This record gives sequence, structure tokens and C-alpha cells, in this order.
Amino acid sequence: MDRGRAGEPPDRTDPAPRDALGRLVVDRQLRVRGVEGVYAAGDTAAAPAEDSHTVTQSCRHAIPLGKVAGHNAAAGLLGLPAADFAPDPYRTCLDLGAAGAVATAGWDRRLREGPEGFAKGLKRAINETWLSPPVDDPEELLRRADHRVGRQPPPPPPA
Repeated sequence: MDRGRAGEPPDRTDPAPRDALGRLVVDRQLRVRGVEGVYAAGDTAAAPAEDSHTVTQSCRHAIPLGKVAGHNAAAGLLGLPAADFAPDPYRTCLDLGAAGAVATAGWDRRLREGPEGFAKGLKRAINETWLSPPVDDPEELLRRADHRVGRQPPPPPPA
């Protein structure tokens, strides 16, 4: 059932605390508070972000949340150290169709300045490159699955 930005109705039989949207409250390692050995990611996780904020329910947070939760679940089984979730600084980019696009930075959504077409090009790169898995490049696919790297491809080597 599509509930927009609200989570599914909470199952009150578990001891896990929830936020106002019904998401599971997690620590920096994405462990569900009050439930031993359980991690949460994506839209179900109310994970800490910068400046005392909580991550948004969006792909900008879901992808890195999944990487870190997956890493930490495997690390726990293997007796290895867990990693902290450290989201990139909060930014937004909205395509306005023929009117262009707008890019913002920070939780107060300050407009990001750039050359003409900057925001439109950024949104295109987000949709066409950063969020799309590289199905024809196994090495890049594995690189992007690593919780220690971002979604953007590495810069090309110097000529």
C-alpha cells in the first residue's frame, strides 16, 4: 500500500521506539534501538543526520543507509567492527521542466549558485548516472556497493 512519506503502521508487538512517521529509531551504526542484532535502513530507519536532523525518506539517504546496514549486519556475523552511518551534507535538486531547475544546500535549503544550467545538469546526472546501477560494469557496480564510497564515479585519471 502506498502511504506517501508515512511509514507502514507500526507493529506494536516489538519493543523498538518509532519516530513520528512510524520509522524505527536507529543509532549511528543503524542498529534498531531496543532490539538486539537488528538493523534498519531506507524508509524504515529514522537515522541521525547532521545538525540534529533525521534522514529523509528518499533515495539520497536510502542507498547509503542500505550500504552501511548491510555492511554492519555482515560485520556483526563475522566479528568485525561496524561502521558509522555518516550521510553527505543535505542537499536537494528539483527539476522544474521547461522553467529549469533549482538546487539547494542545507536543511534551510539555501539556493546553490552556479553557471546557467547548473541545476538542470545536476538533476540529469543524479537521475541518469548516480542513481542508476552500472549493469554493464561489474567493477563499478562493486565499487558503488562499498559503504565507504559515494555514488558519484571517481574522477578520471590525469591525462
